[in-house]
Amino acid sequence: MTVIEERPELKLRSGYEAELRVEREDISFSDLAGGRVRILVTVRNVGGHRSPPTPMRLESAPLGAFVPWRPLARLLAPALEPGELREVSTEIARPRPVPLGDFDRVPPQRLLTAISAPDEPSGESDNGVWGILNLLGRARAPRRSGGDVTEKPGLAPDLMDLVQRGQPHWAGNVNVFVGAQRVERHRAQGLRIYPGRNNLAMFVVGFGRPDAYGFKLVGVAPGWSAALYNGADCKSLVVGAGDASIGETGWVESKSGLLMMLNVRPPADCHAGEIEVHVTRRSCGETAVVEFDLDPAAKGPGCYYV
Repeated sequence: MTVIEERPELKLRSGYEAELRVEREDISFSDLAGGRVRILVTVRNVGGHRSPPTPMRLESAPLGAFVPWRPLARLLAPALEPGELREVSTEIARPRPVPLGDFDRVPPQRLLTAISAPDEPSGESDNGVWGILNLLGRARAPRRSGGDVTEKPGLAPDLMDLVQRGQPHWAGNVNVFVGAQRVERHRAQGLRIYPGRNNLAMFVVGFGRPDAYGFKLVGVAPGWSAALYNGADCKSLVVGAGDASIGETGWVESKSGLLMMLNVRPPADCHAGEIEVHVTRRSCGETAVVEFDLDPAAKGPGCYYV
């Protein structure tokens, strides 16, 4: 009997196949004139064969981690030779939702209650996150990325627009599917920060089902301080000394989602800096990264400061 050894053949073949790859840093977005946002994706062929033209699918979500996505665009990556990279881009209108009120005049519970959809789950203090996501254009039922969707394609609005802190740069999530690969970027860029003050920004975590989340702050520069707060537990979006911050050990339980506040205090002589919030979901063990690019020279109102 002849025994066929398959493993060397598979290894040999895999070394010559075309393989398209996109890294998190290969996804960028920038605002253009006329209220539009340009989404740019760099695609690489890291395999050994020329790749055929390959469909790409883009999705969008409000700034945060493990939140529902909505369809954004369908693109086509061109044929690529081994080692070649190309940039693929699209432009899409930036939505501008009607603000719910000033940042310092909308307590979290009032914000969440006022915009909660009546047909979503009710009875829990953090269910208002459903209302935020519904207002931002998500589908009524949660889904996993890549599933069937019924939403109209479009860019998710910026959370800061809801509290009259509209920024020159759109902040949110972009998800890219190319081949069998999925990669996400969650980013607030060019966000003005005020030296020597407490600066506040917000993002959402989780959706529609009980789970728990762990948090880790990465990239806090020497002389800077940073802390996270569960917005539903605070009396105001303007967190103060009486509010308890979230530690980097243990899990934060949630019935349906979290409204998170990031509080950053840079020194009086600070320069631009970057802070990442690494969010891990207990049920699956996956970690998502929410990026904040902070610059005292940036344009726009930036973070809310106290």
